[in-house]
Amino acid sequence: MRHDNPDESSPNGSHILSQPLSNGSSNNADSTKSRLMSNGSTSDARTNGHSFERPTAPFFGHDREEVTRILIQSLSELGYHNAASTLSRDSGFELELPTVAAFRSAIHAGEWAEAEALLFGRRQDNGISLNLAYPLLSDKTSGASSPAIHSAGLPLAESADRHEMLFLIRQQKYLELLESGDLATALMVLRQELTPLHQDVSRLHTLSSLIMCDSASDLRSQANWDGSAGQSRNSLLSELSKSISPSVMIPEHRLAVLLDQVQDHQIRQCLYHNTTTPPSLYHDHVCDGNDFPLHILQELKDHTDEVWNLEFSHSGSMLASAGKDNNVIIYNTNNWRQLWNFQEIHDSGSSDQGVCYVTWSPDDRYLLSCSQAKEIVIYDTKSGYKMGCIDHFTYPVTTAAWAPDGGSFVVGSQDADRPLGLYQLTDQKLIHAWYSDDSRKLRVNDCSMSPDGSRLAAITDDNRVLVYDFQTKVKIADWYMEDKLTCVTLGRDGKTVLISMNEGRLMLLDSTTGEIVQRYAGLKQSQFVIRSAFGGANENFVVSGSEDSRLYIWRTQTGQQVAALEAHHPGTVNCVAWHPTDFGIFASAGDDHKVKIWSNDYVARRASALLGGFGRNLGDGL
Repeated sequence: MRHDNPDESSPNGSHILSQPLSNGSSNNADSTKSRLMSNGSTSDARTNGHSFERPTAPFFGHDREEVTRILIQSLSELGYHNAASTLSRDSGFELELPTVAAFRSAIHAGEWAEAEALLFGRRQDNGISLNLAYPLLSDKTSGASSPAIHSAGLPLAESADRHEMLFLIRQQKYLELLESGDLATALMVLRQELTPLHQDVSRLHTLSSLIMCDSASDLRSQANWDGSAGQSRNSLLSELSKSISPSVMIPEHRLAVLLDQVQDHQIRQCLYHNTTTPPSLYHDHVCDGNDFPLHILQELKDHTDEVWNLEFSHSGSMLASAGKDNNVIIYNTNNWRQLWNFQEIHDSGSSDQGVCYVTWSPDDRYLLSCSQAKEIVIYDTKSGYKMGCIDHFTYPVTTAAWAPDGGSFVVGSQDADRPLGLYQLTDQKLIHAWYSDDSRKLRVNDCSMSPDGSRLAAITDDNRVLVYDFQTKVKIADWYMEDKLTCVTLGRDGKTVLISMNEGRLMLLDSTTGEIVQRYAGLKQSQFVIRSAFGGANENFVVSGSEDSRLYIWRTQTGQQVAALEAHHPGTVNCVAWHPTDFGIFASAGDDHKVKIWSNDYVARRASALLGGFGRNLGDGL
């Protein structure tokens, strides 16, 4: 997209681009009238009395116009408006045509009819083109009258849905009318402009219910909308821009998006990337494998039998472990010394022995322990006292998950009469129960809650994966898998779910569709419960124990194996947990009665030198 040379009669002979050029705002409508050059050529530009030929060759294989326009946008977004104006003048390229700027201004000003006309080129009535051209608008640069827009309007992207775009504009118009208290006009817009577009009926029902809001603040809250004075118009413009051809309206923050893609690619290619700090743009990125936690820092030998489960507190200051010996031990992660050792006493004659699961409350105050002895115990980790116990189960309690508010928790068990229930913390009373919606009975092996509390996932002993909307308690997915399921973990955004099953199968699924996102190969699992998890910075890794005495680490996105470490020989590695704040540390638990803490080579060697190795067996773990 090129523009003509600056008018030499202007005060400084420069193109007028005084305001930001980003998709957030622009005043290109006030600039010299632009034109598209079919062959990409321009006439000479004059600089200090001299003329020069603008380069037209590709920029290292990239389209010169595209690169330049993206740079103009980025300079403006960075706040370098004079530089953006100079680049536009020197290159002969404009960020966008005046029509696009006029459309942007119409959205920002709430001039909805003009915005629709500029966008689609013809007057729209209930989404149907009437082929009525809009009147002439005054050209702000020359003062002359010219067609407001080309009869075809702005070119749209191939995937653009015109009715959806109209719906978004008119929805904003409707909400602003409600906000201003003009209920009669708002109702007319709902009936005559929104309803005929035949969009999702539920959306229309939701919009119509907003008429009953008591106040503007209630409206904004109910609609999850920040009002006409907030960012709603910018958000609308951003959403509409996705459906407009980038040849005339560059998507927002395009250079930043491209740079993000470069960084994401480098992170994916880096086997050991384990930091939240983005890579530098100055050079290609590679992490040093010596900084990755592949070495044993500490061995904890306080359990007297198989260690089945462990979990770090959310702050990372404590580590809880549990196992077949009925002990629940909490360690201080600063020095790896015991803070508490809770010994659960059960009927010695019972074969159902062992604590199989522990999990921390969001504030790290309470710890839940689930046992083979058919009960769940609540510990107050501040006082060291048992706060409560739920023991009305007739089969082992296998798993638990806290609600984000910390006031309630979900318990899963193999008791078909109480397979999955939500309990209150204060009195341990059942608040809600989930049962099968068919003749099959549920027996839950594991469950997981997304950190934001949006989703709850559970796996059953008949190889089903169940996903619920935790807020509404409604089941949104039910899949049958081929092998016995042992572990389920929702990703932090709730969009993916990690599933472990027999035959050494470990995979990442889309939590809505059940489609396989990634597979992780190498581990051995055929008969025991092995718990896998996400770990590292940004959940960049998947980690799991194995029946071959090793623990395995993979890259989450690519499935590439990072390491296979000899960990707990002989026997099974039952569980691995990654430190939530110090990504250079994780812990593993095994049948050898030990908990092992892993760190990088430097930290392990330094600890060995400082402590002389007393009470520990340090090794490289490789």
